[in-house]
Amino acid sequence: MSTFYEQRPEKLFIGEMTHFPFPPHVHEVAELVALEQGSLTMVIGNVAYEMEAGDIALIFPFVPHSYVQPSPDISGLAAIFPRDLITEYVPVFYKSIPRIPVLKASAADSDVRLAISRIRELQDPAGSPFGTAYLHVILAGVLAAMPMRSLSEIEEPDLGYRIIQYTSMHACEQITLESTARALGISVSHLSHFFSQKIHINFRRFINALRIDKARQLMRDPTLTLTTVSGMCGFSNMRTFRRAFLQETGTLPSDAAKEGQSLS
Repeated sequence: MSTFYEQRPEKLFIGEMTHFPFPPHVHEVAELVALEQGSLTMVIGNVAYEMEAGDIALIFPFVPHSYVQPSPDISGLAAIFPRDLITEYVPVFYKSIPRIPVLKASAADSDVRLAISRIRELQDPAGSPFGTAYLHVILAGVLAAMPMRSLSEIEEPDLGYRIIQYTSMHACEQITLESTARALGISVSHLSHFFSQKIHINFRRFINALRIDKARQLMRDPTLTLTTVSGMCGFSNMRTFRRAFLQETGTLPSDAAKEGQSLS
């Protein structure tokens, strides 16, 4: 089955997990699923994991995953968050990947359980500082119990993973379809076919989506002008930046910056 690139409109989501099957997809944000009730099969990468109540899955950015066969009584916590949300974990999300991305209930720390319970009691966990604090506790416990392996250990990664990994690392540079194909040692037509058939988005739109995700992160810094942000994200001028930002978010960068400042 094909994998599609999911564009997330919000910077942070913390709330009830989906109750329905969801097809294979990737996104630049990380995703945590803590199953509280019922059962679920999650396919992460190319491996199917049978999850039961109390199990926790942690999906790293750009790792294909899907929800399969959720039971009718399924319930649990989902958190979708940028990998730079909690500063101390940034190197983990950029340089490693879990050996097994599902933590069984028996291995979960009691503090993790308590934090999951507390975060689910909040009315607006994504808008509350307590939501981020509880998520910090959950990640601390999960990452401590979940063995990691360095990306450098992956000698022969799947071609699709290599493509996603390379483009995400170099999106803010002067990257082209041709230069990417050359760097990966594949043909331009093969690379173009991968994006159109597997991700269901063309190469340039995918690069712009990554750049805009990065721009939205940089725009949190009030000392950076939009012109500076545009250049840092690889756009040649403000016109192309505004057009790409409007296409991806439905709003202009100037309006988004004002909204962000009013909320801070």
